[in-house]
Amino acid sequence: MSWDHNLTDAQRRAASHVGGHARLLAGPGTGKTLALTRRIIYLIHEGGVDPSEILVLTFTRAATAEIKRRVAAEMGNDASRVSNSTLHSYALKTILRYGAGSRLPQPIRIADDWEERYIIEEDLKEILDLNKVKEARSLLNQLSADWERLATDEAGYRFPDPRFYGAWDEHRRIFGYALRAELVYQLKHALEEGAIRIDQPPKYILVDEYQDLNPCDLAVIKKITEYGAELYVAGDDDQSIYGFRYADPEGIRRFDQVYIPATSLSLEECQRCGSRILALANYVAQQDPRRAPKSLTTATGLPPGEVHILNFPNQNVEAEQIAQTCRWLMMIQNLKPEEILILIRSDRNGAFSIPIRFALERQRLPVGIVADPLEPLNSKDGRRFLSILRLVVNNQDHLAWRTLFQIEKNGIGKTFLREMYGQARLEGRGFAVFAVAVANDPGQFPKFGQRVAGEVTRIQQLVNKAQEIFQVKGFMDGISELVQEHILDPNLKQEISKLFKRVIDTTFPQDLEELLRVLNVSLGDAEQEQQMNAINIMTMHQAKGLTATAVFIIAAEDEHIPGRAQGMKIDDERRLLYVSLTRPRRYLYISHCHNRTGQQIHTGRNPGSPQRMLTRFLSGGPVLSENGVAYVASLYQSM
Repeated sequence: MSWDHNLTDAQRRAASHVGGHARLLAGPGTGKTLALTRRIIYLIHEGGVDPSEILVLTFTRAATAEIKRRVAAEMGNDASRVSNSTLHSYALKTILRYGAGSRLPQPIRIADDWEERYIIEEDLKEILDLNKVKEARSLLNQLSADWERLATDEAGYRFPDPRFYGAWDEHRRIFGYALRAELVYQLKHALEEGAIRIDQPPKYILVDEYQDLNPCDLAVIKKITEYGAELYVAGDDDQSIYGFRYADPEGIRRFDQVYIPATSLSLEECQRCGSRILALANYVAQQDPRRAPKSLTTATGLPPGEVHILNFPNQNVEAEQIAQTCRWLMMIQNLKPEEILILIRSDRNGAFSIPIRFALERQRLPVGIVADPLEPLNSKDGRRFLSILRLVVNNQDHLAWRTLFQIEKNGIGKTFLREMYGQARLEGRGFAVFAVAVANDPGQFPKFGQRVAGEVTRIQQLVNKAQEIFQVKGFMDGISELVQEHILDPNLKQEISKLFKRVIDTTFPQDLEELLRVLNVSLGDAEQEQQMNAINIMTMHQAKGLTATAVFIIAAEDEHIPGRAQGMKIDDERRLLYVSLTRPRRYLYISHCHNRTGQQIHTGRNPGSPQRMLTRFLSGGPVLSENGVAYVASLYQSM
């Protein structure tokens, strides 16, 4: 198949660009991923570029896997020579390969979300005698934000709470971890200071979803291009939705001012959304006076699609009527369940997803709620299993030792762990080193020595057995056997088996160590893992990059969108709605309620007040709100 097979003229121009840096502004459904994929093939087949000279950077693991899959389908074995990863994974691999001085505890170990929440934040709360763990979380988030927006590089920078910073720095050295948020920042400084010099730099860098990068991400890419690489970025400022990690659409808007000279390319023919759907989406996007000029149009031949803004008296009626509509779509319009997406702005404690799920189940419709794809590993059995894997790779993984001490019913509580930490600090030892030393000589820790020795022996036996399994069974079969041994619940066993299979199938790790690195740099609930054969309920952020025949946007009320957002964050909320509006191919349903009661009364901008109104972003637009109950009844009357 030729590189330009079935491409539109605009896609062909985008894929075959030559002659310096370029920015591709690509609206939703215009074939951005297709153009990126064909550009890789064009460079290799038409430009004679060695695949190893190409670096492709994406925002999520799912996006990386999709581009790998498409390139492999057309290039076969050569595809594996193209370097393709998320920016966080690239930062970690580069630091591991070239080193980063003494900035990070060695060996480099990234704390995952569970460890941040239940070890790091809890410990810092205790160490600093804070009232609530969310105070520690807020300060840890502040530290991450300072890296991401490069505040730490400003003249006279000083972290606002030096006491917290000192406690965190001490804690990370005893437990030997780095935070995911600092990976790209540490790579930036290592490159700037000469601690890392890339000896085989890429000649061509392709960056997907450029609008989702924060100032630190942008600075690292700028630094890599200084090795002489040609930079080609793709994205859409209208789809910049990660303001909470300081992504700024100005990065893609100002591209041609940062990279001079640079060519501007565009894809403006939407091959996904019908004209009615696109008209509403464009109405929302055009409310931003600072957006990059573009004209998104519907491809010739697409049906116009259906758009309905439906109002309901309360969430119970809303859930039942949505379920009835899903039933109509499946039974009468012959949609498969996975062709239907239900999107929610946020879903703390299942406040919005649970009523809808119950309503769908009452209609006997299959439903799946998309959460953090790594969530199965946060169960007690999942944590035990994951910690054992980590100790197989590094028997001095301090966080893994601490996790195994903490999760079991072994009589070890906060006081016990606090005293272990204090003694390890006094002796200048890492947690694992201290624990093993106590096991060898319990007398050096008189109060708890024997109990520590018992736990260390138990853990070492688990790890030794796992190592034997890997030696006999190998990497892949060893994981399968350990899942069977350590995960007791049959459903959880199946979920974890599927999780590891997905990760292995999409990232192709060579060994257990590489597999665990992939898990550690995952962006958690920013990643999406759709369930097949089910109507998927997910957050609006998780829907980024997805397409469905029918999409429901639930609770599209001003109290939620933009909700409590202020200033520039309101722009993020508008763009998030725009992304959601541009997911469907044929059916778009937007619901809002006049009142929300029960658990949902405590959500939104004015918790405690039941009254709700349609979001300001849709008010006055080309689609008027209509009675939802009457609309759904009309579907069945026309049968």
